[in-house]
Amino acid sequence: MSGADDDPAADTTAVPRLEVGLLLCDQLDPEVALVAGDYTHLYNAAYAPAGIDLRIYDVTAGEFPESVDECPAWMTSGSRYSAYDDVEWIHRTRAFITQLADERRPHVGICFGHQLTALALGGRVERAAVGWGVGVQHFDLVAAAPWIDPAAQGFDILMSHQDQVVELPAGAELLATAGYCPIGGYRVADHVFCVQGHPEFVPELSATLIERRRTAIGADVADRGVASLAGTIDHTAVVGWIADFYRSPRTG
Repeated sequence: MSGADDDPAADTTAVPRLEVGLLLCDQLDPEVALVAGDYTHLYNAAYAPAGIDLRIYDVTAGEFPESVDECPAWMTSGSRYSAYDDVEWIHRTRAFITQLADERRPHVGICFGHQLTALALGGRVERAAVGWGVGVQHFDLVAAAPWIDPAAQGFDILMSHQDQVVELPAGAELLATAGYCPIGGYRVADHVFCVQGHPEFVPELSATLIERRRTAIGADVADRGVASLAGTIDHTAVVGWIADFYRSPRTG
């Protein structure tokens, strides 16, 4: 993969629209949101060009869908929380994800959402022994999926996490892997697609988060993460795969 992201302000009038319910699992601190916008802005900027209109539920504030039928497709966002934290809104979100899977509703998990989905479906998540993953990281694609470009061998994506999925749920298939993060993406049949990376992030936000967490991350990892931000980022491709996943035919 190569090339920078497309302009998120590009004309989207010719793109078929699809409503996706976003279970928003965090808010940026106000001073961080000044850098590149809050999560609502970042998610809309990333996905609108691909024809995705987000209906946002702030689950951290108790805003939950009344039914899985409220939207035709769903997404669970990243979060500063851990998927295994004993917090009421996390328990409720996990239960909703389980219901989505039971009813085979198309659902994408991003970072925390990738981890919480694995837990909800019987996998395992732990604090990573290798420490934080930040900046641009490369992942190899190790299996095919109908919504992923068959010519793609890997992708570069912005990361910000210290937990990892360490065991996939039964029936899940590994799609993407890296040396420091063996489970970087997976699928369950044709109704679950999860990635550890952040397609909605921009380099300015990543740089700010790295510097704010420098002590926790460690100077060497932080320095490498900041330096990596000048490299290739394949977010447009990954967002395109997510949009194609939502529109892919379902087997029932």
